[in-house]
Amino acid sequence: MSHPEQPLMVIGHKNPDTDSICSAIAYAHYKNEVLGIPAVPYRAGNINPQTRFVLDYFKVQEPQLLISMLPTLSDIMIPVEQVISLKEDDAVSNAQQVITRDRFAFLPVTGEDGRYAGKISALQLASLIPNLTELCCKPDRSIQLQTFFESISGRLIMGEIPKSFRGRVCLQGLAATPPAGEHPLLVVLPDGGESGLIEACKRGADVIVICATETLADNMTEMLRNKCACVITTARYALDVATKLCLSIPLQDFIERQESIFRPYNLVREVQKEIRKSNEGGFIVTDDDGFICGVITRLSFLTHWKFRVALVDHNELSQAVDGVEEASVEEIIDHHRLGYRSTDQPITFINKVVGCTCTIIAELFQNSRVEPPLKIAGLMLAAILSDTVILQSPTTTPLDREMASWLAKLAQVDLPSFGNKMFSAGCAVDGVNPKTLIHQDLKIYDESGWKISVSQMETVGLETFKDISESLAKELDRAREEAACQFSCLMVTDITSSTSLLLCSGEEKIIEAISYPKIGENLFEMVGVLSRKKQMMPYLVDLIRGL
Repeated sequence: MSHPEQPLMVIGHKNPDTDSICSAIAYAHYKNEVLGIPAVPYRAGNINPQTRFVLDYFKVQEPQLLISMLPTLSDIMIPVEQVISLKEDDAVSNAQQVITRDRFAFLPVTGEDGRYAGKISALQLASLIPNLTELCCKPDRSIQLQTFFESISGRLIMGEIPKSFRGRVCLQGLAATPPAGEHPLLVVLPDGGESGLIEACKRGADVIVICATETLADNMTEMLRNKCACVITTARYALDVATKLCLSIPLQDFIERQESIFRPYNLVREVQKEIRKSNEGGFIVTDDDGFICGVITRLSFLTHWKFRVALVDHNELSQAVDGVEEASVEEIIDHHRLGYRSTDQPITFINKVVGCTCTIIAELFQNSRVEPPLKIAGLMLAAILSDTVILQSPTTTPLDREMASWLAKLAQVDLPSFGNKMFSAGCAVDGVNPKTLIHQDLKIYDESGWKISVSQMETVGLETFKDISESLAKELDRAREEAACQFSCLMVTDITSSTSLLLCSGEEKIIEAISYPKIGENLFEMVGVLSRKKQMMPYLVDLIRGL
């Protein structure tokens, strides 16, 4: 599997907001259309109501959900479409031809129902031919007779050739003569000599193969008439014919019937541990019903299977999709505080003091002298208006305003009117599960040894919050416990009054240190506070560091 051609995966943070989704779509478009670099947008969580409104408004499909960047076998295996497999009733010669031609170490074999039955390896084929007398040891040896007849360029003297034969095989002159009276019986004669034919007739052979001759004398043919069901001649010599008999045995007698232990969803790092315990060169991957999905070899694990990733609207691992630490993060486009770990290689890192990631991406378009299409312009505008609360937030910069004005013209919308519609759609909380309200815009931070989470929801007025405050407080407690945070809080921001209420849960000494007016149990009023990034987080960081 070749990964240098793998598209760049562009993804925002968990519990994505409008900027996280729209910046992923817009930046992937920029990479594809402006720079000519293949890129695909993804999302790390569910779409919230505001973002849903935006995507529907501009008729843009939501990005594919990605819940983990830990590679699975499906990412590195040879897919089933490229796998050559055989059936149990195929002759060994089929496997020998494919393995020799393509230099495979093994081939998967399927049963009558199409499910994985086992595999045939080059090692097994190598051990098949040396002892030809093995052919005569079993009283119920199976032979694909039609395949055998074709392989020796046989000539049918009398009777009909059945597709397959099952019974005793006798190689006259090459192996010990089996006991008399066993049937069915297939006899291979080294030549057309009379004595051999008479003996074969006495034994009641069902199939006689006569080597080193293509024709029989009339008296020999007459002697065999009505005494044998099938007589075949071939110009090939006995040893060659015996070898071809070996290769005409069906695979079901030779395959390794080991159970497949790997599934396409198994993690690469876990499978690597397992294969170190085995000397096998390759392994079959099946689905839960036993059908082949693909094949992995030891070479599969030598390929560069890390995902190529661009993070947008975040840079802290605690907010990133699971498994990102094992991905190759090549770019970060963000407007938040720095919290990313060191990197092994230089990366593109653009971080600006602006109100929105899409402001940065819009400037990239503008600097490239490229006007984004209406839909992409609309998404970037929506993200800027969302993050800056229609350009009212203290995080708003002149560049945000400049880009918003430019994008509004390209998107052919009235900026204030569209912003109000967007927030009205996103602020509707009637009938929404409290768990959804807590998690739809939740971010986790690690600060000075403390693990904290900050959620934010926007409302038009605060009356709705008062009606559901009790259920929100219980859900906030549950969310904190699930995330193993010492402190969690929910910002309920009223965009009409530029005021937020702060609902808290967790460590008492943090709650007691909050200096904003307390208006209820673990509830504080923060007049003029709209921004989690520029107002709430700096306040919490200073508060925690001072404990």
